Amino acid sequence: MNFEGRIEKLIKLLSNKGLDAAILTNRSNIRYFTGMRFNITSFSILFVSEKGNIVFLVPTLDYKRVKKDCWIRDIRQFPEDNPNYLAPLKKVLSDNMACQIGVEFPAISIEGENLIKEVTNAILVNIDNDLLTLRSIKTKEEVELIRASAKIADEAMTKALESVKEGMREYEVSAIALNVMMNEGAEGPSFEPFVMSGENAWLPQRFSSKKELKRGEMILFDMGCILDGYCSDITRTFSLGGLSDEQKELFKIAGEAQKSAVAAIKPGISGEDVDKVAREYIAQKGYGKHFPHLTGHGLGLSVHEMPMLDKGFEVVLEPGMVVTVEPGIYVEGIGAARIEDMVLVTEDGFSLLTSAPRDLIDIGR
Repeated sequence: MNFEGRIEKLIKLLSNKGLDAAILTNRSNIRYFTGMRFNITSFSILFVSEKGNIVFLVPTLDYKRVKKDCWIRDIRQFPEDNPNYLAPLKKVLSDNMACQIGVEFPAISIEGENLIKEVTNAILVNIDNDLLTLRSIKTKEEVELIRASAKIADEAMTKALESVKEGMREYEVSAIALNVMMNEGAEGPSFEPFVMSGENAWLPQRFSSKKELKRGEMILFDMGCILDGYCSDITRTFSLGGLSDEQKELFKIAGEAQKSAVAAIKPGISGEDVDKVAREYIAQKGYGKHFPHLTGHGLGLSVHEMPMLDKGFEVVLEPGMVVTVEPGIYVEGIGAARIEDMVLVTEDGFSLLTSAPRDLIDIGR
């Protein structure tokens, strides 16, 4: 990865916005610019000035590893779980006079914002969307990592569904997928995987519970993994048999909406227009009020990032962007249906990155 080139783009961004520096704490941004992975219980701070000064502040426990592996030269340590852990940042700011500093709202917590304000009187400016835009077009190397992450998610989904039987609990299906992903070399899940069956699906309830799977229910499984920092995200709908014609029709409509939205993806189309394709189809079939979320989202180092496929998002798709397409229908007392695939925007259209079977998988047959 060309981390130095990424920093150069960040410095250009600071210059264009009239900012003296950026203080970054979001772990996806940290990894994008430094290449370093940290445990989810820890954090680090990256300081970059418009003049090109770069300082990477890391916990003492990670210091030797980062010093050994990171390309950044000025790496300093701070004591975790210590009231004075921001003392090193005070020194950085005193050495680099900054009147306006870019930070990540809302990624930075109120606590984090207050802590930064403790060590500087500078005006804090939100550059979160600017950073997401910077990350939205993936390089060939990034695309290959995302493709590999998607392949693991495909395998985990397929093997988990092959193991399903009546009486299993939702969390047991999630556990199978998690085991497959970790055995295939994933760093972990890209989000908490969730199986939603019956009432849990149409609510929807976005976590796996102790509820047992049974016939006559529509069951959604949404999951993904992280491989070398890059996320995957896939959803499939299945049953244990015994579905009504209305439930099957619900799935058919959600599936056709997804196919139409995927087919619409190409350079030059806006996220809003892709969303419109799916939303209008579902509305024409009489289920418009039962489609409560966006059609899709970008993904990369974060599982949700730019661009969004939703109402009001006029961002134009460009080659190298990776998005999900996942329109869903949720009808109380009937069920829920959603198919989600990862899609790469190419020079002349799109390429599907996920390939697990998309039919209404009837495990009861």
